[in-house]
Amino acid sequence: MALIEQVKNICTRLAPAGWHDLLLHHGIDILAPDLEGELRNIIHADRTLPGFEDFALAGTRGIEPGKPAQSLLYHAFAHANVTVDAQHNPLQAYPSPAELETLMNYVYGCQPPSLQQLKERANGGALAVVVFAVEYRPAPDTVHKVQADLCFSRTGIARVGTTAPLYDAKSRGFLPFVEDHAHAIRVLPARYSAYIAVQRKGDSASFGPMRFNKKDAGHDFWVPLHKLFNGNECIAGLTLDVQLQAQHKNEKLRRIHMELGEGSGWEEPDISQPPFVITDGLGDWLPEHAFGPGLMAATARSSLVEVAHYQGAPLSFNVPKKPSLLESSLKLASDAPEYVHIRHQVDDAGNIVNLNQRPDMLDELMQGGFKALHYLDFTADGWIGAECAALDIFLPQRVSAYSLICAPDFYPLCNQRHLNEWLESLPEDRQMPVFHTPPQCLCDSRHPANFQSFPKHFTYADVGITAVVAQQGACTALAGAMPKVAHARRASHLPDAASGDFAPGWDVGVVDYETPWGNVEHLAAYRLGSPFPEDAKLCAALSSFWPAVAPDSAQSFEPDGGAGPTIKPMLDKEIGKNGSTPWDGVPPPRTYAVDGHTHNAYQAFVYADYTENALAGKFSLALTGKVDSQEYQARLDAFRRVKLSLGDAFVDWFIDSFQVALPAELETVATNEHLFNPPSGLGYRFELIRYEPAESPQFDQVHIKVIDTSTYLVWPDFIFRKQGEQPWQRV
Repeated sequence: MALIEQVKNICTRLAPAGWHDLLLHHGIDILAPDLEGELRNIIHADRTLPGFEDFALAGTRGIEPGKPAQSLLYHAFAHANVTVDAQHNPLQAYPSPAELETLMNYVYGCQPPSLQQLKERANGGALAVVVFAVEYRPAPDTVHKVQADLCFSRTGIARVGTTAPLYDAKSRGFLPFVEDHAHAIRVLPARYSAYIAVQRKGDSASFGPMRFNKKDAGHDFWVPLHKLFNGNECIAGLTLDVQLQAQHKNEKLRRIHMELGEGSGWEEPDISQPPFVITDGLGDWLPEHAFGPGLMAATARSSLVEVAHYQGAPLSFNVPKKPSLLESSLKLASDAPEYVHIRHQVDDAGNIVNLNQRPDMLDELMQGGFKALHYLDFTADGWIGAECAALDIFLPQRVSAYSLICAPDFYPLCNQRHLNEWLESLPEDRQMPVFHTPPQCLCDSRHPANFQSFPKHFTYADVGITAVVAQQGACTALAGAMPKVAHARRASHLPDAASGDFAPGWDVGVVDYETPWGNVEHLAAYRLGSPFPEDAKLCAALSSFWPAVAPDSAQSFEPDGGAGPTIKPMLDKEIGKNGSTPWDGVPPPRTYAVDGHTHNAYQAFVYADYTENALAGKFSLALTGKVDSQEYQARLDAFRRVKLSLGDAFVDWFIDSFQVALPAELETVATNEHLFNPPSGLGYRFELIRYEPAESPQFDQVHIKVIDTSTYLVWPDFIFRKQGEQPWQRV
């Protein structure tokens, strides 16, 4: 069926759901007998309607050949903020992912270019068939930030989970939540498409990349020119059969044994077999009839972590004598998982001994020389490539995308780049108290992909692979202020929403690899913890070191017990207080009284075992997942102001409780302070304590005695403090 006939079917289905009236308001009759002609007529878009404020100013037609952002029909169907008709009534249906792909193909195929025309567009630049991860985004999340547009990266991020993906049609994307099931986590897929692309040096005035830095002018980036799809409407004179191919690999266990050497208990050829190396069952394409081609998703599993088995028995390895440890994790060097779980010992009879249940656990770990049980997670990295025989002679070069299958994102609505941009917008003196180490976006990395594991697909010189770019020429002649529109409320699969690659990271790590050209740092999924919850515990304990994905677990553990001072507090309910569901399965601190003095009992940090919690299905993003970038920033800023009010004395205080301020408290402080303009907006209540050590009757707990309290109420324009039982004072 011709593309225009498919587009007619899409329009006919959606027309009665409010779309006919909405698009007619803009001058497009999607039920017109000659839809092709109707879509090429000049229109006058109403940019005052919700979702159209950031429609391209150059957009004057329903379909502009080769330019999705200037095609009002595509913009309306694909934009996450288009949810009401011209009378502001909710739309009753939305296009499916497969329908959006069809419509995008029509944008590129309604006036198909010839190969010669594409070469002319390249203006002498090298051309290739290149695979990109792709998203259509509101203006604030694009490379140029002036209009809604497509964003591209040669790195895509899918995420593991325990339940199949679910498309949220209203947001035109995916979310990881499972209604009425706090501990279920949906996998999050990533969309890939093949394009004819040209290689360019970085150019902020033409295509980017996003968050352009001066070194990018010397880096090479692949820039999309024209989308490839099946049939005879893509490139004039050719019939294409475009097939995406994928391979993923999890080689964490193999890398552990390579690092530990022959004393590890296993060597070649065993360590090249599953489960030391896993290549099957990690991810697959979702069905094309529902989702269109190119949607890669992790395979949903009943548990995020599983016991490894080999030759019909649980798989273990030899922990070295006197090993290097970080807290209670084995720490390895730079070409293996940095942290490995070793707290489940396998004795000579094959029995599993849980060292977490022993008071002398740390002594056992530091001594080493025992067998530890191996665990599997199903994170991975790999490549996505494209085959198209019809282009083999004309465009023989094929360039693969880097595909990451990552751990869950516990803040799917909180974008790493949003936080970076907010932080960078603050005066320098306000930035310093927020993060000890400023967070990084993966899109800012200029490391090559894992060429060590996938040498046929990646090279050491390809350092722009995680960059986010626009289509060639998308940034040219754009002017004006960024429209004030909302971010899309959905998970993103592009690298600006992912964490960076330091120490070792949450989504991907960095390996320092020796090559004939010298040492080269490259990205690698196997650098992360084995299994990933082992790493997640340490990332979270570093006080939201990767704020876009990692919760801040400092409040759950004893003060100075490895977690350090908190940066972004979690609400009491998010760490499990008052009977709610803790995000990580760690029991919340317990308060009790001894001789009239308040005491707190905490789970000891070294005994907290995120791998066990993952096995038991205790992780949850039901509460953290509701926090968007704006709320995250508000929490950061509120606590920053509390820290500043305490000055150097801040190190003596610890957060005991963090909640949203109640209206009654607002009324109390407004009355006491005789405020003519009481605080407005969301406020927060902090309860801080000073403490001294107390006797801990249980070896896996730490108890403290509270010796002083200080309560803060913080609004955007006001901050109040109550020391002990003294009255409220404005700070």
